[in-house]
Amino acid sequence: MAWDVFRPLPLADGAADAVLNVFAPRNPAEFHRMPRPTGRLIVVRPTGRHLAELRGRLPAMVTTDPAKEPRLYRALDPFFEAAVTEQVEYSATLSEPDALDLVTMTPSARHVSRADLSDGRFLPDQVTVSVLATAYQPR
Repeated sequence: MAWDVFRPLPLADGAADAVLNVFAPRNPAEFHRMPRPTGRLIVVRPTGRHLAELRGRLPAMVTTDPAKEPRLYRALDPFFEAAVTEQVEYSATLSEPDALDLVTMTPSARHVSRADLSDGRFLPDQVTVSVLATAYQPR
């Protein structure tokens, strides 16, 4: 289901085994009412190494804010306790069309010019995928 995270989700209180948030804004209070007492909120977010090869070649790409982790903790702490965090990191090979698609599906699409993308020499053929995934239990 896709939904505006800042509106109440059409889901009964305590009805979900898991609430998954991947690279998206969070609404801690709304997320807190949805999982069962044994359910989990799973938050996936990029590390500073995520897509580093693209950022190195396209300086206008959005970077990961170093203050993101403390902000996430402050926002979720009243509602959730971190149960486990795993880092997932691997290298992915990209064709030129894949690299273009990747840039245009990120927030960087608004910051990178078409001229930067039209010359394939600026696009790497491999990128690092690097994310943190944390499972939180409701307080």
